[in-house]
Amino acid sequence: MKNKIIIPILASILGGAAASAAQANQAEEWPAKPVQMIVIAGSGGGSDITFRLLAREMEEGLSQPISVINQAQGGGVVGMTTYVNAEPDGYTLGQLSPFAQYKLLGQADFTSDSFTPIAMVNMDPAAMTVAKDSELTDLSTIIQILKSNPSSLTISCGGTCNASWDIPFVSLMLDEGVDVTELNLIPAKGSAAALQELASGGMDIVLSSLPETDSLRDAGMVENVAVFSDSRLDRYPNIPTVEEITGQEVTGGTWRAIGGPAGMDDTLVSKIEDKVKIAFESDGFQNSMADSGFGAVWMDAEQLSQFIRQHETQTQRVLNELSN
Repeated sequence: MKNKIIIPILASILGGAAASAAQANQAEEWPAKPVQMIVIAGSGGGSDITFRLLAREMEEGLSQPISVINQAQGGGVVGMTTYVNAEPDGYTLGQLSPFAQYKLLGQADFTSDSFTPIAMVNMDPAAMTVAKDSELTDLSTIIQILKSNPSSLTISCGGTCNASWDIPFVSLMLDEGVDVTELNLIPAKGSAAALQELASGGMDIVLSSLPETDSLRDAGMVENVAVFSDSRLDRYPNIPTVEEITGQEVTGGTWRAIGGPAGMDDTLVSKIEDKVKIAFESDGFQNSMADSGFGAVWMDAEQLSQFIRQHETQTQRVLNELSN
């Protein structure tokens, strides 16, 4: 009888040891085949640029290619779903950006437990942009119009609404006494598509990062109204902060990180994080991000894990206020 009990226990122990050895070997060999990086926004925008720059630098130190795949459908839900449901083997990674709004709005079931955080690489404040020939010449004018008629302006979120770009904007409108439930917020397939529509006259305001507006602003087609940062940005010294204009200290924007599906082995995560950090610290990535105007901000896997839980709490608080 004792032997019958001991054998299953021994088999279980050996099985666990074999699994651990296989995971360690998997981490040691990564990447043994091409890696997919899912970007949850369309081509040409800030997310696309950031992850293509990072993938280019990561490939320099790897024996395998990294394919950047854009999946902007559903405001990013499709892209996140793709890599969250992938095997946790490190070969399908993706853009981890503001996600808490999806569950709160009934669009998806993502929580911080849906992901394996790997590393933060970028953070940028939101900005308000209008067409060059627009009558919306300043933020004070926009506020007065929306106080009078909240639904009178078309406002693109530059991606998914109730997320990174429009939450600080809506918070400001709340502080200014605007009925935010009547705002005409419109999602887009990324900031690049939204800005093109703005330039062609199909939109009144676009909420996005400042670097994403560079080409159209330089071409004289759009104009930046204000930025949701605590001080003017070095690259954009002529663009005022929201606080300068309104006296309201409202800041916010987006962040971009690399994540994978839940359940990735810690050793594998550590190896990928190391490769990402090398690429992040490279002159190529740092200089390209600076040239593009994007903020290079680093968090390791542990820091990012804490950050995304704070993101959930903050987003819930804001959306609860909006629904009251």
